[in-house]
Amino acid sequence: MIISVILVLFWLICIPYVFGRVLTNNNDNTVLFSWVIGNVFQMAIFFVIAIVLILNRISFSFLWISYMIIMIVLFILSKIFFQKNIFLKPKLGKINIFKIIAIILVLTQLFIKVKYTNINNDDSSFVVLSTSMIETGKMYYSEENEELNVRRALAPISAYYATIAKQTGIHVTIITHSVIPVLFIAMSYIIYYHLGMKIFKDQENIWIMLILLSLLNIYTFSLKSFAYYMLLYTWLGRVVLVGIVLPLIWCLAFDAMNDTSNWKTWFFIFLSVLSGCLGSEMAVAIIPIVLMGLTFTFTLLDKKIKYLFKSIVCIVPCLIIGLIYINIK
Repeated sequence: MIISVILVLFWLICIPYVFGRVLTNNNDNTVLFSWVIGNVFQMAIFFVIAIVLILNRISFSFLWISYMIIMIVLFILSKIFFQKNIFLKPKLGKINIFKIIAIILVLTQLFIKVKYTNINNDDSSFVVLSTSMIETGKMYYSEENEELNVRRALAPISAYYATIAKQTGIHVTIITHSVIPVLFIAMSYIIYYHLGMKIFKDQENIWIMLILLSLLNIYTFSLKSFAYYMLLYTWLGRVVLVGIVLPLIWCLAFDAMNDTSNWKTWFFIFLSVLSGCLGSEMAVAIIPIVLMGLTFTFTLLDKKIKYLFKSIVCIVPCLIIGLIYINIK
């Protein structure tokens, strides 16, 4: 049990944080936001590797071993070449009543998710698929007729969960129902906080926004709503897309679409697109709509056509996955 906890901390906390610090390399970014960027980077790398191997019908064992080796190599290189810029002291800032309430509400959601885990019919599409990959070594195609499950194969979030299970030695069901929800919910609110920083100048307004979002997620609880999936079925791929990737693209767009932006911010958007494609096949349509909508808005405001070309480059993965889906179908 202790070893599994250490492995979870290493693979899902330590390594993403180091990657995030290396990628951002900017003291203005908080420790938590660096961790989010590192997670997005990991998911993006996994998506690229997984798609290539799945389409070539390579075994799952090769996938998780090759991914693990790549992550370890990148981690070692990060420690060697960027060691001075990796570790930061967390900044707590001023304590106020709104911050305390917001943090309590977020922690309450995390506690509820861990304490009251639940199952869903979609477990047959995610958890069972992940377990099957570990047991049989086959990814997204049946042993009988070798037919590829195209819809799931082109959004291989189940393979990602199976890989985490192999890395940590924890069963897929525990990973998806207890570990992943805590991480994803935490990532969502970290992104919301940074999105609030782009909208509001006053810190109190940011924390009030988080309080309102928390209350909306807890109490606007109807079937098929985002809050329904966010709190009950956090491991589903659509939650990764809607709860993490799309808000992150909005957050990054404020920095990317201005005259002082650098290539790194656009690179982070590109990573976010890849991560969204990992989570859900709906990303192929939704991400281009959202990103191009933001692009046209900023283009009209700033009269800068260069935003359009950069955004087109960022949605190339969606176009490629869409073409692959059409050709296979």
